[in-house]
Amino acid sequence: MIMKINSTLSTLIFSLLLTFSAFGQRPAGPPQEERKFTGKVIDGATNTPMIGANVLVKTVTDSLLRGAVTGADGLFEVVRPNIPQVKIEISFLGYKTYSQVHSFREPLALGDIILLEDAKVLGEVVIEGQAPVGEQRGDTTSFNANAFKTQTNAQAEDLIRKMPGITMQGGQLQAQGENVQKILVDGREFFGSDPSIALRNLPADAIDRVEVLDQRSDQSRLTGFDDGNYTKTINIILRSDRKNGSFGRAYGGYGTDDRYSAGGSINMFKGDQRFSILGLFNNVNQQNFSSQDLAGVSANSSGGGMRRPGMGGGGGQWGGGGNNNFFVGNENGIVTTNALGLNYSDKWGKKTNFSGSYFFNNTTNSLRQITNRETVVNETIRQYYQENLINTVDNFNHRANARIETDFNPKNSLILTPSISFQNNKTFSDRDALTTASTGDSLSALRSITNAETQAYTIANNLIYRYKFDKPGRTFSTEIYTAWNKRDQLSDLLAASRDFRRNLIDTTLQETEALNNGFNYRANLTFTEKLGENAQGTLGYQIGNNRTRADQKTSVLDDERRPVLDTALSNEFDNKFITQRLRTGYSYNKDKYNINLNLDYQNARLDNEAFFPEARVFRRDFNNILPSANINYRNRETGFSWRMRYRTDTDEPSVSELQNVVNNSNPLRLSVGNPSLGQSYNHNIFANISKINLEKSRTLFMFLNYSSTSNYIGSNTFITAQDTLINGEVLLRPGGQITQPVNLDGNWRSTFFLTYGAPIKKIKTQFNTNTRISFNRIPGIINGETNLNDNLGLSQGLTFSSNISKNVDFSIQTTGTYNIVNSSLQQNLDNNYYQQETNIRLYFSSKNGKFFMGNNVANTLYSGLSEGFDQSFWLWNMEGGFRFAKNNKAELKAVVFDLLNQNNSISRTISDVAVTDVFTNVLTRYGMLTFTYIIGNFKQPEEPQQPWMMGRPQGGRTW
Repeated sequence: MIMKINSTLSTLIFSLLLTFSAFGQRPAGPPQEERKFTGKVIDGATNTPMIGANVLVKTVTDSLLRGAVTGADGLFEVVRPNIPQVKIEISFLGYKTYSQVHSFREPLALGDIILLEDAKVLGEVVIEGQAPVGEQRGDTTSFNANAFKTQTNAQAEDLIRKMPGITMQGGQLQAQGENVQKILVDGREFFGSDPSIALRNLPADAIDRVEVLDQRSDQSRLTGFDDGNYTKTINIILRSDRKNGSFGRAYGGYGTDDRYSAGGSINMFKGDQRFSILGLFNNVNQQNFSSQDLAGVSANSSGGGMRRPGMGGGGGQWGGGGNNNFFVGNENGIVTTNALGLNYSDKWGKKTNFSGSYFFNNTTNSLRQITNRETVVNETIRQYYQENLINTVDNFNHRANARIETDFNPKNSLILTPSISFQNNKTFSDRDALTTASTGDSLSALRSITNAETQAYTIANNLIYRYKFDKPGRTFSTEIYTAWNKRDQLSDLLAASRDFRRNLIDTTLQETEALNNGFNYRANLTFTEKLGENAQGTLGYQIGNNRTRADQKTSVLDDERRPVLDTALSNEFDNKFITQRLRTGYSYNKDKYNINLNLDYQNARLDNEAFFPEARVFRRDFNNILPSANINYRNRETGFSWRMRYRTDTDEPSVSELQNVVNNSNPLRLSVGNPSLGQSYNHNIFANISKINLEKSRTLFMFLNYSSTSNYIGSNTFITAQDTLINGEVLLRPGGQITQPVNLDGNWRSTFFLTYGAPIKKIKTQFNTNTRISFNRIPGIINGETNLNDNLGLSQGLTFSSNISKNVDFSIQTTGTYNIVNSSLQQNLDNNYYQQETNIRLYFSSKNGKFFMGNNVANTLYSGLSEGFDQSFWLWNMEGGFRFAKNNKAELKAVVFDLLNQNNSISRTISDVAVTDVFTNVLTRYGMLTFTYIIGNFKQPEEPQQPWMMGRPQGGRTW
């Protein structure tokens, strides 16, 4: 049935390919060159060029289309939209506005334009003016940083979150309804691809513009073939005076309960050469590193679908040295962090760009966690699991990466991106657990202590080479990716479990050494050819291999207290997953439309070989047709655009899912791999609509996403009612459970999201509303019966964000989410729950910015969780202080975190057969005194277009 559905869908997509291919072959006219207005703005009184005059191109009904600002010589250049008539407006504060309607056939050279003083400003009157919010430049939305007011010494994140269409959802920065995956600084990577570092270490007053764009893949940009792969990207453009000089900040603070926070950043820029250093040292959950610094060795995940980001931490503005990102870290528990980062970028000669970074961090996480889990066993029986966990994780990480781009000549280009990371992790866990029946009777109990030390490294490199032929559009390129990784873990387990029905106690004392070695490679060969004035085709071949070798040996003590190899807990395994893919593609670009169609054929071989405890060979072949399509429409004049994207891909099982060895780190909840697993096949459809009116600061974004997975890798759970031997040797007492991954059908997910933003001019505040409807169906098997767990989420949010001035700032945000949870095995099961999150922030400073105070009040409400988890709690943080020294560069402030001492962390996770609630310890009330000093001798950015002005311009051009 699955193959039939895939075959039918592939046939439809292939028909679509042929249809659009025929459409793309229609004759096309010659390409149209960009037509640009040019001119020079002159002061009518002094006959001198006017710097900073606004040049706006509008429709005749006053909708903004383009914008520019005159340079040092008064000259300007702005693209003329391809419509019959436009209106040109040139303005300068205190001068009469120049306005002219321009027809398509009239000359584009406007010559000298003279602005005359407005007699109305000769007396003491108020002149209304407003800096342009931004402009649409092709597919890029460019925001003017001067149009948004941020408090003194604010960071980039404070500025960016005020811009239309940019929001923070669940701790993830989103732009135009999509997650931001990369942040660039002047088009260059800043500490690799980690978005958080740039946002939290660049001052807001150093930013000139912020660009939001869909960045194409490296290979797409080199070959010119639009492969439909985009990354939502924010590009921060620095002010010209910050591109030559040094700037940054340093801070330090100490408080009650021995809480401390210190660190800073320094940026030394000289033209193309840029060097940045940052440091972070605290025990208040501040983190400026990426999750990749903890990947693979963190052992304390709690699942946390509902957990409020950062509720465990003190965070930047209140516990650190900046006014940025109040809730910084979203790590569970209480975290002590020591981090150091270096970033360097330069242009070597005229043809090579280099950027590289090194990052070190050491974190110590102290975690206390309470877990309640309700598991559906069958139509009438449920089982309850309660756990108290004490967990300590000490992690060291070194990470370095680089990016080298070079054009040897117009025909030959190369991009090289090497990276290396090393981790050392020590984990201690103390677990106390109890399993009860739905009658309330105790079934089994556990007390276990685990110690583990893990060392891991990864070395990876990606190389892209492109050769451009003499014929336009014809290119040959290759991409080669390689990665070596090694993970070595030594752990010991001491456990005692009790069977209440027979009053039996089992003890376990074991030591395990697990070694995983992996080597991955992927090679692409791609040829592109122009198929007309607006169309391009591609043909490619890809081969890849993901190979991992796992060797786990576990020893237990026998009756005479001697270590003996336990074959049920030991395994030696070699896994190879080889894929070959033939790729075809077609791209059509003209005017407002971009169409990309691809049809790939993939052959994959899963080749598993077990050496211990018994030799076994397992091989499977998979053949798949993988169609994809991407259709974009963008009207640059009206700001309206829509996109539809369809993707298919496959996922192979991991080595831990394939390895037939029992994991008994929790003897009541065992897991074992499945060598018979096959790959899953995914369909994804994404469609969005956006409407941007930068002149009126109005934004509308709507998207719909649907995904389904055939051969979904789910879980087969068996809950024991009597003594059961696993793999013939591991004893599982009544009330215990064992889980094994299996391939299942029936998994699908869907999300609808709508956000609308508009200004409330009377109070100079941006209003945003967002609506989200999501559905997730997770299949699973429990004791041989299939269960479908459905989770429907209904969410509504409102946000008010002020743009009054740098002295007065406030924001109000609230989001309510109602979740409806259904189980097919027990349809009368009521696990519905509601969550409401509200945050109110108020900041005020004196007119000269020397004295300031701020309050941040957050409320989180949970209803419908398990017993003892429903609650409503408040997190109130307060700060106050004063700034001194030249340009208010020094700051001393007092901070009180969690004034009401109610901070909390609760999460709910929905899985295939269970609903889990988790309570985690977090930081609670403390006070701190912090000193901050701003580094750099830059002049503060001028605000040439404030909404008020007193008196007459001096010298005709400044005020």
